[in-house]
Amino acid sequence: MVASGLAPRAPLGLVWESPLGEGSVYLAEVEALLGAYEESVGRKLAPGERGQVGLKVNTRSGRGLSTPRNLLRAVIESLETRGFDRGSILIVDYSSHTLREAGFLPPLSRSKARFEGCPVVALDTGDFYDREWFYDSPLPPALQQEPGLMAESRRSAELEAGSQARKSFLPAPLLFEVDFWFNLAVGVDDPALGVDGVLANATLWNVSNSQRFLVNQATASAAVAEIAAIPELEERLILNFLSLERYQFIAGPFFNSIYTRSEPRLWMSSDPVALDRLLYERMNTMRVLDGFPEIEPLPRQLPFAASLGLGEFERDRIRIEKLSIPAGDVSVRSQTKPRVAPTAEPARKSWLQRVTPW
Repeated sequence: MVASGLAPRAPLGLVWESPLGEGSVYLAEVEALLGAYEESVGRKLAPGERGQVGLKVNTRSGRGLSTPRNLLRAVIESLETRGFDRGSILIVDYSSHTLREAGFLPPLSRSKARFEGCPVVALDTGDFYDREWFYDSPLPPALQQEPGLMAESRRSAELEAGSQARKSFLPAPLLFEVDFWFNLAVGVDDPALGVDGVLANATLWNVSNSQRFLVNQATASAAVAEIAAIPELEERLILNFLSLERYQFIAGPFFNSIYTRSEPRLWMSSDPVALDRLLYERMNTMRVLDGFPEIEPLPRQLPFAASLGLGEFERDRIRIEKLSIPAGDVSVRSQTKPRVAPTAEPARKSWLQRVTPW
C-alpha cells in the first residue's frame, strides 16, 4: 500500500520536453518543467513530514558523461524556492570514486562530503544500506576466479557468504529519510542493458552488488524491472530528468567522446519506461547515421517494467508535451558555456539537419 501524503506522480506515458538555450544553466528550463508537473497534478512540491529530498545522480561513466552539474544546480535552486534548505537536499550515487571524479565530491583532503552545501551520499561506503532491506535474487554472486584446491578448502565458509552475496541492499536514505526523490539520469549504451538510462540509474546503480546482474541481458533486464517495482523504493520516485546535452550511442558504458552527441533537449517525466524508450530511439537514430547496427531487440527491461505497471514502452502510447521558454523568462546564462560533446561543429550540424523531429 502506498503511504499517505506522498507527492503524486504525473500520468504514465506523458513526457515533458524543454528546449535548452545555448549556454543554458538550466534554471528557466527546470522551473518550466516543474511548473508543468505541478499544474498537471494540482499540487506544489514542498517539504513534508521527513523534510528532506533525494537527487539520484549518475557518475558511472566518469566526468565525461555524468549528470550535468548545471542541471543538478538548477534542480537544487528550484527545490530551495519550494522550501528545502541545502542541508536537506541529499545527492545520492553509488561510487565515492566516480562522484569525486565527476566533481560532486570534494578532494579527499577536505573532510565534508558536500556539493555546494548539499550532503553527498556515496552508497559504496557501506554506511547507507539497511541490512533488513534488500533485493534477494537467486542469481549467484559475481564469479571469483580461484584455484580449485583453495576453493574447496573454503567452500563451507563461502556457503554462508554466498547467501549474503546474493543480496543487493537498497539505499536507506531514499527509503526512509526523504519525502520524495528525483532521478537525474544519463544516457549511454550498455552491452547487457542495451540502454543504460533512467531505469538503470534508479535501480542497478542504486543498490549494492549490482555487477552480478550484468552477465547477460536476461538477468540484467529482470533485475532492473524487479528492483524498480519494489514499493518502498518506487513510491517516492516522483520525477525523472534526462538531459540530452550529452549522451553516448555506442561503445558504452565507458565514456568515449567520439560517440557522444549533444541535442538541445531536456526531458522530464514520472514515467521512467517512456523516457528510456525515447532514449533508445535517439541512440538508434545516431547509430544508423554513423553506419552502425541498431540496438536490437528492444531492451527487455522496458516491456518487463511496463508489465509491472511502471510505465509505457509502446511508442504510440507516449505523448511528448513540448514547452516553450519565453525570451523574457530565460534565466541567467553561465559566463562560460558548459562542456559539450567534443565533436566538430560542422559534423554536429550535419547530423542534426538529417534527424527527423517528432
